[in-house]
Amino acid sequence: MTALRDAAARAGTRAALDLATLVRESVAADAAREVLHLRLAALAPALRRPHHRRLLRDALDSALAATRANIFDLPNGDVVAVARLPAPALEEAQAALLRSLDAASAGAVRRMRLPEEAARLLSAAAESLGMEPVEAAETAPVDGPGAPFGSAELAAAERALAAADLEPVTLAQSVCRLDPEGGAPEPVWEDRRISWPALNAVVLPGRDLDAAPGLLRRLGRMAEGRMLIEMARPAAQLAWRPVGLPLAPATLDGGIFARFAEALPAGRRAEVIIGLRPFDVLADPRAMRRLSPMLHQRGFRLALDDATPALIALLPPERLGLDLVRLRWSPDLPSAIPEPVRRLLQAASDRVVLAGVDRPAAIAWGWEAGIRLFQGPLVERRRRGV
Repeated sequence: MTALRDAAARAGTRAALDLATLVRESVAADAAREVLHLRLAALAPALRRPHHRRLLRDALDSALAATRANIFDLPNGDVVAVARLPAPALEEAQAALLRSLDAASAGAVRRMRLPEEAARLLSAAAESLGMEPVEAAETAPVDGPGAPFGSAELAAAERALAAADLEPVTLAQSVCRLDPEGGAPEPVWEDRRISWPALNAVVLPGRDLDAAPGLLRRLGRMAEGRMLIEMARPAAQLAWRPVGLPLAPATLDGGIFARFAEALPAGRRAEVIIGLRPFDVLADPRAMRRLSPMLHQRGFRLALDDATPALIALLPPERLGLDLVRLRWSPDLPSAIPEPVRRLLQAASDRVVLAGVDRPAAIAWGWEAGIRLFQGPLVERRRRGV
């Protein structure tokens, strides 16, 4: 039964990856596509049971049987159908699904158009993989924290960020080596990343940046750039310690990062681990294939950031030129060591960091898997002797 569940999880993750690839290709070729998205989370609870889901899937398959539509069964139970224009079959499929639903669940069936709504569809793929969505809610409120941002407010946010002290909006945790035989945690490097809620509170207090994902990404790049500038200063160099930095592709492609790299001695660059977020890799694999050799040539090490075993299987570090993986701890991790994790640890025990460690069971699971590098609130408390 466990093997069947693992196979289903791999198939769902592969579907999400294939959907992201199709979206990117549609945008690159400016190719129009119609999309039908059945969202499981928007169904009434009674309609999420396996029997009702099979009925909905049968209705969808029946309407699309004679078409060449691509159908993607995502890991969270969502189903996405994509077809070339014209796509009358998608209209028929939408009507068939709506006939099977009550009025309260009608919003679970959504139509989209590519390439215009590529971000929304990529967001659906990201959410199905348990990653942060790249798009906020479909509509923003006319007032309140999620109301649209005016140009003056945007300019004020950028000015506030330019003048802000970044230390309060930076999360810093040590990645430590923990020995099953005992002993205090041994810090190996420090993981530093921008805290988005804290950044929001500093630059636009009382407003919700999640309602403006484009602005959030822009301010995030600015914050990452400022962090790199600070780290390159002589005073910071005197207090240098090995560091892990999750950075967006746009930051890595920018001039600030190039100057940061030039300011570091070659030997010190090997002490910088650049984290690549899974969604960035999924959204633009070509950019990742271009960036990886360039960053390695400069002497940096690369990590797949905040990954699950299924994502490691689909984004093999050896193929992407990645040196290690930051595996996200979850109580749902199987008791048997997932094959992608086992394969990495066979190559070298320091290729996997178990992140988000908040309980002794996480450390026990990691030790059983052969992991020796850990990060998270429990590790911080032990390191400080609390």
